[in-house]
Formats: sequence, structure tokens, C-alpha cells
Amino acid sequence: MDPAEFDVLTKRTKHQLMLIKQTPYRVMAEKGSSVPRAYLKFFNYIMGLFGDKTFYGDPKYNVTFKDYMTYGMSFGYALRSQHENRGIISDDQHQQLEKIKEKVLEYIDGHEQDDFLVRSNAIMRMVLMYVSMPNYRYYTSTESGEMDSLKCRMQNLIRVSSFEPEKRAFFVKGEKHSSYKLWHHDLISESNDPNPLETQIPIPILDEKDFDTAIEVMKNMETIVQLPVYIQNHALHRIRQRLDCMDNLYINTVFGLSFIIPHLITANNGQRLIRAIDNSGKPVGYFPFLRQDGAILIRSFLPLASPVTPEGAVLYKELGIMINDSKYFGMDKLSFYFNTDFEALPILKQALQKANMWHLTEIQTEQPKERKEDQILKRFFSAKYDTQPPPL
Repeated sequence: MDPAEFDVLTKRTKHQLMLIKQTPYRVMAEKGSSVPRAYLKFFNYIMGLFGDKTFYGDPKYNVTFKDYMTYGMSFGYALRSQHENRGIISDDQHQQLEKIKEKVLEYIDGHEQDDFLVRSNAIMRMVLMYVSMPNYRYYTSTESGEMDSLKCRMQNLIRVSSFEPEKRAFFVKGEKHSSYKLWHHDLISESNDPNPLETQIPIPILDEKDFDTAIEVMKNMETIVQLPVYIQNHALHRIRQRLDCMDNLYINTVFGLSFIIPHLITANNGQRLIRAIDNSGKPVGYFPFLRQDGAILIRSFLPLASPVTPEGAVLYKELGIMINDSKYFGMDKLSFYFNTDFEALPILKQALQKANMWHLTEIQTEQPKERKEDQILKRFFSAKYDTQPPPL
């Protein structure tokens, strides 16, 4: 838009357009919820960085997300409701505003993914995933606008609350196993919904041996019965032990992507496993499980370098090693694939490539000295998943 088109507006018209101000997002705790103050401070700091370091629309216009929230949204809302100012603004000014409105709304409609709600949901989902833990507490958020009539401004608020997952005991071979109901984040939501969903697995996925067959069966079903998923502490301990150089955000990303449409395989020992994938769509391990009492119990987390996995079977054959050898070398931990000089070990490199495990060496890790706030924003911009599900 030519700036001259805006400059012809009178001072009175401009005053009416910006009469009601918008505020940047402020994160606060929902009344009665358990949200530590340190978390609220962290959320607000991240949201502030996000507003200052990201742009609305084309970066060449140098309109930060914060500028968009405080001025752009006020301007857009005023243009949409400018007909309410009849009698205050002259007819020629209304005609000019209609011309401006058409161009502004065309630009806004062309940048739907930059919408304030979609963008704020995206960053809040990341920070909530950073702090949510299946065996402790999940965090949720809702966005709202509240009018502050005394200061003539619209306050944009994000209210955070929390809940503790259901705890349940399973008996396996006479032994009691405590577990927690698993929730995951919908990482293919078009609205970037920041709140977790209860994890469930459709029964056809469990009953059919072939994944593609299960998908076809579900397409022809009117009602799909799903079973809730629980995870025991041992499995949570194992996934953190074996993905040892990754943070809680990465682990919750694995949960989110692995359970969108769970892909099951049968291990070499006959055990059924759920494939665990990250945002590259490639496996980083497997979840052994049991089906019991109308539910699914996740019992552990196997690394790819396990003799019962398809990848591990090939790796062990190529290298001629046993399970104790792989544990001694540390091949059951993700850090092994970052800290090893594979160029000096061509036999090992070739074995990993044949076993379809080379992608483990290409996973991006955080720098130990890098601030967690910078890590989260970096991950936000470098995330490989968008609004499309990862390849299965």
C-alpha cells in the first residue's frame, strides 16, 4: 500500500482508528491452578522474545510480531468496524478507509498462518511441552481478550493451568506395576492447539498385523473403538536414559508424533512394538507394550540397537557383536551417535547405514552452554514438521 493513501487521513480519523489499543500477550496462571511462578516468568520471557524476534508477514516490512499485536491488530479491527464511526468520520474519509481496508484484509488473508492466535498457540505449545511430564503434571493454556475500559485497551491474555494424569496399577505376572495415563500434543493441528490430547490407540491398529491393512479397515468403519494408553515409570526412565542428550521437549515431541497414528511392528522375539519417531519421521526406538483390561500399557523403551528390533538385528549381524558388547560401547544411548568419529571407523559406519540407523548421527542436539530460551526459539524455527504429518 502506498503510504500516501494513509497520509490523506485526517488526525481525527487516525485517532478513531487507534482509539482502542491492543496489548502484547501476557501469560498468567488460571485461578486455583498449580503453576509455579518460575514457569510463568519463563513463559512470559519466551513470549516477549518471540514478539521481538519474529516478523508478521514479509520480513522486508520489518513488522515484528509485537508491532502486529499492539498496532496491526488495533488497525485491522478498527478497519473492520469503521462503519460504526458514521457521524464521527466524514464520508470522504470512509471511502478512503474502504480502499485501505480492502488492501489490508487482502494481505491479512494471505498470511493466515501468521494469525496472532495460530502463532501464539505454536510457541505456547512448545513451552508447555518443555515443562509437561507424564508422571507428574501436564500444562494447558487458553487465549482470551479482555477489555480494560479504564485504560481503553484490549488485554491479550494467555491463562495457564495444569492437571495431574490418572494413576493406575497393572498386574503383570503377579507383580504390580504403577503407571500413568499418557497424553500427547497434536503436532499436526492447523490451529497449533497447545493443549495435550488423551493418548488412545484404535483397536484395528492393534488387531491387524499389517499397518496399511489396518488403515484401510478403519476407513470403512463408522465407529472406531480406541483403547487408552498408560505408561509405567520404568518406560519413562528408559526413554530418558536412552535419549540421554535430549531434553523434555524432544521426548514429548516423540510421544506426540509416535501416537498420532501409531505404527506397530512385530519384533524378532514375537513381541509387539510401537515405533517411536521424532520430527524427521524416522525411528529413534520402540515402545514394547501389553494389552490388558481394556487398556494399553507401555512397559519400556527399546533403542534401535536392540537385538529384537529390525535395525538391531541387521547391526548385530554386520558387526558380529552381542548385546553386552553394544551396551559396553554405549550403542544403546543416543549420545554414542554424536560422540563417535565414524570416519575413523568405516566398518561401523557401513553397518549403521545397512541397518537404517545412520539418521541417528544427524539428529540436531542442543549446545550445553546455550540458554534454554534460545534453544526453544531455535527449535521453533528449525522444526521440520509443519501442518503435515511426518512420513510413516
